[in-house]
Amino acid sequence: MIMTETCPDCGCRNFLTNKRNGEVVCRDCNFVIEDAMVDFTEETRSFDMEGVEKNSRSGAPFDPRIADNLATNIGNRSDLAKLNTKTKAMIGRIKKKNAWTSSSFEQNLKHALTNLKLISNQLNIPGRVEREAAEIYRKAAEKNLTLKRSIENIVVGSLYIACRVNDIARSLKEFSELTGTDVKIIAKTYKMLLRELNIKIIPINPIDYTARFASALKLTPKVQTKAVKLAEQLKKKGLTSGLSPVSVAASTLYIAGLMLKEKRTQREVAEVSGITETTLRNRCKDIIKALKLKAKVR
Repeated sequence: MIMTETCPDCGCRNFLTNKRNGEVVCRDCNFVIEDAMVDFTEETRSFDMEGVEKNSRSGAPFDPRIADNLATNIGNRSDLAKLNTKTKAMIGRIKKKNAWTSSSFEQNLKHALTNLKLISNQLNIPGRVEREAAEIYRKAAEKNLTLKRSIENIVVGSLYIACRVNDIARSLKEFSELTGTDVKIIAKTYKMLLRELNIKIIPINPIDYTARFASALKLTPKVQTKAVKLAEQLKKKGLTSGLSPVSVAASTLYIAGLMLKEKRTQREVAEVSGITETTLRNRCKDIIKALKLKAKVR
């Protein structure tokens, strides 16, 4: 958009508009009247890489999973392999000096986001959840919360919160077994993040675990539906308060299997859910008694 009707240098009204560069230039004296003109036309659609490169007017969106979105790496391993020994050594020294000049915050992010990527891959966590976990970690690092807890613990806590926010059923024990971090430490870390970053999450629903456990135990949809109904009855009566959602999901599946004659052993259910057989038996007995079901657990 031209902000003036005449050229401020020569006073003429003969303008040239260059939409590609976003410039408005006076044809008579070559005075640049506007050098940052906004293009209000619609974005073009592209169906191949050539069209994207030709028509794109912006760069890639910001990705919180990348430590430095502005960094540019020139060449890859195959390109470097073509260089002679002297040039390779020079490139290595340049990379090393570049690492020395990066701030402690950037180094923190590189280390943390690499760990976050590895844990996400191991637990098959979706990309959208991984992206949200990276955002949570960045906020924690900006508030210097990494001084209160180790980087690894903050990463695990951020991933756990992101899973909770997006209704992805992952238990603290799964994170603990994968990372070797004590469950109590993970619990303290994620609660600290919730408090410091003012994040609100709702309690876990046992039904969120039912489908995954049923799939691992190769139970039919009929059994899964019955287990969900049992869990809903418990919730309506307020009997799930204070109980582990994992144990409730495992117990309702075990009871549903007994009632519909698709029995699985207590050991199988305990191994899939990550709880002990004793916990499974005790929880099943409590549920059967509370709902007055016709089933027996030994």
